[in-house]
Amino acid sequence: MIEIYLLEQLAAVAEHGTLLKAAEVLYLSQPALSRSMKKLEAELGVSLFDRDNSKITLNKTGQYAVEYARRILELDREMCEGVADFDRRQRTVSVGACAPFPLGELTPVIQERFVEMAVTTELSDDEKLLSGLRNRSYQLVILHEKPEGRDLFCQHYLEEKLFIVLPKDHPLAKRKSVTFDDLREYKVLLVSSIGFWMEICRKRLDPEKLIVQNNMDALLELIEASTLPHFTSDRIMERGFSNPDRVTIPIEEDDAKTTYYIACLNSEKKKYGAVFSAAREAVLRGM
Repeated sequence: MIEIYLLEQLAAVAEHGTLLKAAEVLYLSQPALSRSMKKLEAELGVSLFDRDNSKITLNKTGQYAVEYARRILELDREMCEGVADFDRRQRTVSVGACAPFPLGELTPVIQERFVEMAVTTELSDDEKLLSGLRNRSYQLVILHEKPEGRDLFCQHYLEEKLFIVLPKDHPLAKRKSVTFDDLREYKVLLVSSIGFWMEICRKRLDPEKLIVQNNMDALLELIEASTLPHFTSDRIMERGFSNPDRVTIPIEEDDAKTTYYIACLNSEKKKYGAVFSAAREAVLRGM
């Protein structure tokens, strides 16, 4: 059986043109690389190089062998990555979500039911989440649009609605509700890690007036130190996060409310059935 390192060295010779340049890249001496190529020729039982007094070059058989070597090296790389990824998936539940709140709610549910496995989480958009679910980068995803496909199992999770938090003397503070158009002329604070809500805010508000913070601590410091409006949601307020010194007003727009769905591959529905059941029970308790 031919050792992989010999194929790697052959591919390097083809890429760099000479044994000298290939040896430099491989951190080998030229005589050591030459011995390796002679060993490869002996194992294959053919000559791969034309040799004369001044230089050594790949012959047509050698060039043909290089094509095989590159394919084998690619398969070797795919095998290493694939096996490592498969092993990781046996010990990890990867969850992708389109927004932070439902992800924060679902993560402990998963941890309780897969105590021996690590749970990793990531925010992304629905398209990438579905692609990742299908290529098994994620085992579970949370979407804000109901997915289609016979290969998928999905379940309604929960709803969320945006509110704006204003100082009591703000021009909009006495309104029972506002729209995004009402807010366009004002600067608004928000954190960057809000998933698809960021796209909504940039689309419906003036992007130049959005004051985006990279983390929640920075956002909270600015909220404390300023009178700038900021967003919250009905779900966040249900968890007790509110400011009695400010006014919280609903944003009455279709874009300001959403329904979340949990999805997995149909082939893994049984494996994650307990998660779906627990999520459903949690929603029913909260109704």
